[in-house]
Formats: sequence, structure tokens, C-alpha cells
Amino acid sequence: MAIDWAGLVLAPNLRIFGEDPEREGPVIWTAASNGVSQQVPAIFDEGYRPLAVIDDADGLMPTNLTTSVPHLGVSLSDFPTEPLQGDTMVVRGKAYTIREVQKDSHGGADIFLNIASASP
Repeated sequence: MAIDWAGLVLAPNLRIFGEDPEREGPVIWTAASNGVSQQVPAIFDEGYRPLAVIDDADGLMPTNLTTSVPHLGVSLSDFPTEPLQGDTMVVRGKAYTIREVQKDSHGGADIFLNIASASP
């Protein structure tokens, strides 16, 4: 018997932990290739993570640098086509471009984002 990961695991997590369209605004995905756009459920995280500037594996000199890593947790079944690098996501009213899509083996993905450039 196959497990319905999207229905049994991903959908409840997105419903409970995901962005609330009425409070934070909807998460909007727009494909760069054809302009298709739609609202998608997603879990947003922009926490800080350590950043290794140089190889400090010897432990003698800590880097002590952090960076913000905005990313979304999504179910790929919520997209009409696969999200790709260069597509746009609007989260909490701020525009981002997709830097990388990391699929898991259960129908979900982490979508890593870059803040979109402001138009001149």
C-alpha cells in the first residue's frame, strides 16, 4: 500500500503551520516561463543560519557570521507545473525569486529564495 504523503502529511502541515492568507497575505507563485500565477499553500521561514566564509573545519577560528535564508516548504502537487529557479514568489507582500528548489522524496520541496531586485 502506497502512502499518500501529499494528502496525509504535507496538506495537514501546510494547513496548520502555513501562511494564513487573511493575516499575512497569500503566497503567490508566478512562473517565469509563461506568466502563470496562482496562490499556493506554503510554510515560510526566514531564520538566521551560520555562514562559513572560509573553511574553518579546524575549529581554531569561528566565523561568527550569520545570514538570513528565506525559504518555503511546499507540496509540489499544489503547483500546476513544477516551480523552477527564476520563478517569482510573493510572500507577506515581498517579492522573491526562486534560487533553488530542493525536492524531497515524498512530494514536497524546500524552495530557497532571493529578494527580488527593485525595478528602477
